[in-house]
Amino acid sequence: MFRRERNLLLAVDDEADFLELIEQIGKGVGCTVITADSAASFREQLSQRQPALILLDLQMPGMDGIEALRYLARQNVTSGILLASGMDQRVLASARQLGESLGLKMLGTLQKPAMLEDIETLLAKHLEPSSRISVEELRTAIDEHELIVHYQPKVVRAANDWHVRSAEALVRWRHPRLGLLYPGEFLPLAEQSGLIVDLTDFVLTDAIRQIGHWGTRGLDLGAAVNLSPRLVQDLEFPERLSRVLREFEVRPEQLTLEVTEAASVDDPELVMDIFTRLRVKGVGLSLDDFGIGTSSLTLLYKMPFSEVKIDGLLISEIAQSKAAATVVRAIVELAHNLSLTACAEGIENSPSFEFLEQCGCDALQGDFIAPSMPASEIESFIDVWNGADHTLVPVVRK
Repeated sequence: MFRRERNLLLAVDDEADFLELIEQIGKGVGCTVITADSAASFREQLSQRQPALILLDLQMPGMDGIEALRYLARQNVTSGILLASGMDQRVLASARQLGESLGLKMLGTLQKPAMLEDIETLLAKHLEPSSRISVEELRTAIDEHELIVHYQPKVVRAANDWHVRSAEALVRWRHPRLGLLYPGEFLPLAEQSGLIVDLTDFVLTDAIRQIGHWGTRGLDLGAAVNLSPRLVQDLEFPERLSRVLREFEVRPEQLTLEVTEAASVDDPELVMDIFTRLRVKGVGLSLDDFGIGTSSLTLLYKMPFSEVKIDGLLISEIAQSKAAATVVRAIVELAHNLSLTACAEGIENSPSFEFLEQCGCDALQGDFIAPSMPASEIESFIDVWNGADHTLVPVVRK
């Protein structure tokens, strides 16, 4: 068997446009992409090279994805595998479980159609950091303020309408040589180098400062910030955060920290300590990416969350999948029964917006409402949004 090649991606799909897109994204995240559009070319590529990562479509002519997984297992392939398909998420989940039972390194799934940034983030997460950038460059970016924060508005139900009440802080890197870089291109490097703590501190401070600035403009807006799992292991973090909130005269309830289930895996008791102190201080806690992977219901009642954030991958399926719509409705109802707010992200179209409105979701976020934007544009967006008609669809309770 060939030695696995660092940052080599094999994309297996019978759609030429999708393969071309993957090639373009691969170049952007600093990896080499080889492709296969048939069972024969798939076998041929693997007979010559062993990629670090395989992106495998489940619906290939001549060899479906399940047959391909069995073939990979017989060949003792050690590459990481990402499954891609436009099929129901349950099929993707079942295929992933089958791959794991065969001893394959199953890394995740990609629901088609997928947003470019989602694909980029997924690939960058599972490949080694791009050779285009170095740890030293990233450290300089943090120290020299090359990082910038954009904000994506989040609307909530209020007075029979939708109003902008907060925005999610999303970091970008204005690289002096490569131009504007998105998180998928540098967050994996930040995680591996340990710079994710300094990077998160930067975004937190910017968001809190921005909340204070909006307040001076007469805008009562909050912000949500993604919290690195490393900070969830730091007992001093809650007090440091309180000092920054006081410095910019921001109320704790104006800040929400978004954390994934992975943050509580290593030391649940320590995480419970930190989460509880944050909630006692008034800071909101959102369980992010809920509804995909191995989302745990246990966390919802054991950890002091204030919000459940339904993952955009699941939201993207509700228009064409009755099962996905049922799951989303159930998550909203579960959140309400646990006295939690239900927020949905990744809303890309009117049918999704209307469905979530109808089933009682409390907060909505996505490009259909507004893309991320510089903080300076939020005020004008609010003026435009508030001037439109967003009368609520009556909520049907079951």
